[in-house]
Amino acid sequence: MKTIFLPTLFCLLAAITFAQSTPDPKLLGVVGVNALQQVPYSNWYNPGHQNYTPNPAIEAQLKQQNTTSISIKIVFGSWCGDSKRELPRMMKILNQLNFPAQKITLIGVDNADSTYKQSPGREDLGLQVFRVPTFIVYENGVELNRINESPVESLERDLLKILRKESYTPNYQSYTYLNKWLKEGLLADENINYLGLANQVRHKISGESELNAAAYYWLNSGHPKAALTVFRINAALHPNSANVFDSLGDGYLKNGNKERALAFFEQALKLDPSVEETRNKYKKLLMIQ
Repeated sequence: MKTIFLPTLFCLLAAITFAQSTPDPKLLGVVGVNALQQVPYSNWYNPGHQNYTPNPAIEAQLKQQNTTSISIKIVFGSWCGDSKRELPRMMKILNQLNFPAQKITLIGVDNADSTYKQSPGREDLGLQVFRVPTFIVYENGVELNRINESPVESLERDLLKILRKESYTPNYQSYTYLNKWLKEGLLADENINYLGLANQVRHKISGESELNAAAYYWLNSGHPKAALTVFRINAALHPNSANVFDSLGDGYLKNGNKERALAFFEQALKLDPSVEETRNKYKKLLMIQ
């Protein structure tokens, strides 16, 4: 009896362990809210939606706003903890407002290295989404403002400010500068003084990951020169970070400069010799030099 039971128990435990370690399939591209209400996504979407109670006073003010010309794009990652928290809450607010479902576009993006924060059909193209979730509010097709990753005050308060066209600065203030510089062509200008740009955002960033997120997005979205400039800005602001110099190496490699890439991978290893990923990239590049 024991010889039968123990292997069976082992197989059952192995199956459970495998199920727990297997990540859920990602929701990618334009999806309907019905997809979020299906397992496995319903495991986080439904409780998040049901348990969130918008501030009644703010909700009442939101209901007074004329939203006839308003539409919203929500870029999210079904793999992302911030998306799992904020997306159901925003949808609860919009449901309470009876905001038309056809004026809400839900875009699921990936987190793989080669498709970083991109959707397969590139519905994200041109949206410049560096963090997820991002809630972009439009009036007659023109962006009014956006909420980056999480609210500054609360989702309903932030949304009210945007709809009222009040002064509102979303999280990650550097992104406003970066998008402006991209449009003006500064980030792709080989003569630009990246140290001067660094000084402009020095007191606007929350940490090294803020600029890295933007740079990697552009690195895989057709703006390699702009990405490289942002990596250089980040290195100027964080000269003791092995991760930042590793990223700068990635930037130079993507731009075809293997010698500079090698130098910055080497610098990253000097700062932190324990990072195996950097060491592997360094060795691989040495072999093909």
